[in-house]
Amino acid sequence: MPVVTIAQLKARAAEVKASMWTTNSEGTTYAQSVAGASQSAVSILGLIYGNPSTQLSLFLDRIKRGPASRDSQEYYYNQRVASEIERVLDQGIADCEAGLTGSVRVQAKGEVLGDFIGLAREALTSQDAAAERVAAVLCAAALEETLKQIGDVAGIDVVNRDMRGVIQKLKDTGLLVGAQVGLATGLVKFRDHAFHGQFDLIERPTIDSALSFVEGLLMARFT
Repeated sequence: MPVVTIAQLKARAAEVKASMWTTNSEGTTYAQSVAGASQSAVSILGLIYGNPSTQLSLFLDRIKRGPASRDSQEYYYNQRVASEIERVLDQGIADCEAGLTGSVRVQAKGEVLGDFIGLAREALTSQDAAAERVAAVLCAAALEETLKQIGDVAGIDVVNRDMRGVIQKLKDTGLLVGAQVGLATGLVKFRDHAFHGQFDLIERPTIDSALSFVEGLLMARFT
C-alpha cells in the first residue's frame, strides 16, 4: 500500500470541499448533493485517524438525517452536511499537520521497513555469499525495528530495550501472541549473529524464515 502524504490529503480534501458547492445564475452559492462528498470524507478520515476510529464514528452520526423538520428538506440538509464535511476535513488535516494522528505515520513506518525487506529479498536473488550477508543484516535490522515500532505505536517503552526485552514487553501486553512469541524469540540469535558479523552461523533458511515473519508483522500492523 503506498504511503499517503499530508500534501496529498490536503489536496484531496480541497477537491472534496469544492465539489459540494454550486452557484446559480443569480450568484447564490449553495450545497448540492453531498452523498459523494460524504463518502470521500469517510475515506480521508479513515486514512487520518484509522477505521474504525472515534472521529469517524462521530462524523457518521452527525451527518445522519435528524428528526428536525429542516433535515427533511434537501436544501437545508445539504447545507448542514456540507458545513460538517468542511469542518471535519479541516480539523483532520490540522491534527495531521500537528502530529496528533497515528494512521498516516504508522503506514509510513511500514513502508520504510518494507523497503528493507524488499532490498533483502533482492540481495538473495544474487545467489552470492556476500549478497546473502547483506540480506541477513537488512533482515535483522528490519526484524528488530519492526518489533520496536509495534511497541512504540502502542505506547510501550521499548526504546532502550534489547530485542529480548522488546519481545517480552510485546508478549506481556498481548501484542505478540501464540506462535509469534516463539518465532520472535527463536530469531534473537539470528539477529545477534547478523549484527556481530557471525555469518558462518547463519543459514539461508533462517533468513527466509525471518523475512516471512517480518512481512507478516508488517502486513498485520502497518497497512
